[in-house]
Amino acid sequence: MTQTKIWVHAVWGIKGRNTLFSNGSGQELLEHLQSAAVKKNIELGIINCWVDHIHCLVRLRSEQSLEAVVNELRSEACKWMKSKSLTVKRFCWDKEFYAASVSEGNLQGAKNYIMSQERQHAHRTYKDEVAAYFSLDFPVKNQ
Repeated sequence: MTQTKIWVHAVWGIKGRNTLFSNGSGQELLEHLQSAAVKKNIELGIINCWVDHIHCLVRLRSEQSLEAVVNELRSEACKWMKSKSLTVKRFCWDKEFYAASVSEGNLQGAKNYIMSQERQHAHRTYKDEVAAYFSLDFPVKNQ
């Protein structure tokens, strides 16, 4: 049996950067995603959200692609939010997402970063956070 230890920090946002979660209100969604991930054989190390985006640390299995895992989590979030009537207007995620591999030695640092979203966004936007964290050399599109 093939075994892998590939950890990835993935981030995706709400299309148009609309605010969906007020501070702390995404907790029920996060709990649902953690439960759904177990059922779908997705190993989440941690997941957290801010008002317009979600961060997660996921361990990829040999048969999983990053895109498939992110799309599965995004799809599950959409279905759950629609079932709970949590959105007034049409809700969807941006098409793109951002991801970076995380070494075993940096797992705790990535977890700490993901859990500190309130502090991370005290003085910078999601766009600025993504550009800085993922060391992007190009401007992140505003949608």
